[in-house]
Amino acid sequence: MMTMMTMIFLWSFEMNDTDICIEQPEVTERVSRVETMRAVLRAYIGHSRDQLLESELDRLIESCELSCSIDDDHSSRVGRLAEGRILAVTGKPGAGKTRSLERIFRLRASAWGAPCNHEGSQLVSVKAPSPCTLRQLGHTLLKQLGYRVERDLRENVVWDMVRDRLKLCNVRYVHIDEIQHAVDTANVNEVQKVRDTLKGLLQQSDWPVWLILSGKPSFASFIENDTQLKRRSRFVHFGDLHLETDGQFLAKAVRGIITKIAKMELDAPLDQPFVARLIHAAGGQLGIAIEFVQDAIQEALQDQATAVSLAHFAQAYEARSGCTADRNVFTAEVWHHIDVSMALQDAHNDAHSADPAPMKEKKVRDRRNK
Repeated sequence: MMTMMTMIFLWSFEMNDTDICIEQPEVTERVSRVETMRAVLRAYIGHSRDQLLESELDRLIESCELSCSIDDDHSSRVGRLAEGRILAVTGKPGAGKTRSLERIFRLRASAWGAPCNHEGSQLVSVKAPSPCTLRQLGHTLLKQLGYRVERDLRENVVWDMVRDRLKLCNVRYVHIDEIQHAVDTANVNEVQKVRDTLKGLLQQSDWPVWLILSGKPSFASFIENDTQLKRRSRFVHFGDLHLETDGQFLAKAVRGIITKIAKMELDAPLDQPFVARLIHAAGGQLGIAIEFVQDAIQEALQDQATAVSLAHFAQAYEARSGCTADRNVFTAEVWHHIDVSMALQDAHNDAHSADPAPMKEKKVRDRRNK
């Protein structure tokens, strides 16, 4: 009996050990996919407009340093008033504004004294909530500045506290992302209040602040329609990609991400027709185009493929849009007529147009009170 029990125990152990060996490759493959995608997602693809943005940000920093400088006799610098300036960065969603700014903020960490949003940094960065009122924007800034708002404060009180807190924390630069949330749905009076509040930050005599505002192109008019804001502002616009001017750059970027970062082969033609499809699928936005490349790599990894093919780009587009095959930008013959912004709605309309017209229900007479 003892021998039999020993044999059974040993057999069970060997089966468990065998099971572990079978599962181990799957775990290894998953870890390998994760590591590859981590490298792919961390990679940054620079564009010529990044250089323009860096130049304008350096100009903003120099403006602050000049305005805040003190002469040897400790008298304030004379000439142009010591007041803040605005760098406005505009572009459609997916253009790559936010990531470009985040990258430059990291590169210029020494200018702020510490990385953005860290203790001791002269730069704070927030995203305007949606929907957003001026008071909510102030609350968001106070929170980032380390002040916990525990009660409902009036709008003017909130912004008095923001100004005090900026000086207390030695913050000279404020970045507000998605700034259009504070103005797009506001009425005329509310929009002007936002303008006046931002001008107040620029014009504080004891602690002027330099602003970096980023968002959709619609917020440009918010600045341009105010003479005082406009004369204090400079603009960097992240425009649409175009095959003629950006085709070679994008083809090089696709090849670099797949072969150098993901270390996979490329089984898709990087000719003009393919690049044109990619630009169209991304709505002309660089950030979205790069996301399609990342998604195609992930599709290939899931298929356990060693090369990224056109089919993987098509799979990535289908997953993101929910489109049918005839409306997939990477496979359709008449792809340039596809409205990529309406892919889901088009699929919904197609599904309903294929359904037979619903039968009208007959009215049932209620006889309970007859």
